[in-house]
Amino acid sequence: MPLATLLAATLLAAGSVERVANFQERDLKPWILPQPADWEIASEPGPAPNHFLRLRTPGAIGSPRRPLQYALHRDLCLGDFDLRVKVRRAGRSLLIAFGYQDTLHFYYAHLSSDNGDHAVHNGLFKVDGGERFRIAGQGSAPALPDGNWRQIRIVREAASGKIEVFAGDGANPLFRCQDNSFRFGRVGLGSFNETGDFDDFRIQGRPVPGCAAP
Repeated sequence: MPLATLLAATLLAAGSVERVANFQERDLKPWILPQPADWEIASEPGPAPNHFLRLRTPGAIGSPRRPLQYALHRDLCLGDFDLRVKVRRAGRSLLIAFGYQDTLHFYYAHLSSDNGDHAVHNGLFKVDGGERFRIAGQGSAPALPDGNWRQIRIVREAASGKIEVFAGDGANPLFRCQDNSFRFGRVGLGSFNETGDFDDFRIQGRPVPGCAAP
């Protein structure tokens, strides 16, 4: 059994929690939004319109240089987790934050139309009290090669520090590393300085104490 599948099964058997958001109820209350006016529940026309979370306005860039525009899930403080979400970029990139403790301490997966040869695009990055820096993904293929919906999966194993990021239907992780800096935290969806869409958010994980109150 692949490690990611085995981890997901272990989480379910070990008192994990699960949260699902497909945004059909158009409810943003489960999310902590840095600037609520920058976000909306959008829809696509059709016999059964699909609703999804849209980041409609690029956010400010932090100093030291780091992303600040992400919607954090309000009630989840997780160690181990298995996350799946569909994303669709409007510009070149989006991101998924995790292990989030405050605006100066978190990881994020930067999902880009660029490959990992770009110094600060397409890879795993860490913010640890200063400017963000790469920890994985050098030389990787683009996570979001086009503007279509694409499923992203992130598997985190806190004890070992293992982080794996899968894009599309790939059986092998696009980015992977081991890092123990942040063993727990919130999860968020956003972008460094662009816009895009998120849908079919599903996360299974083991809750732990430690996250600051929202």
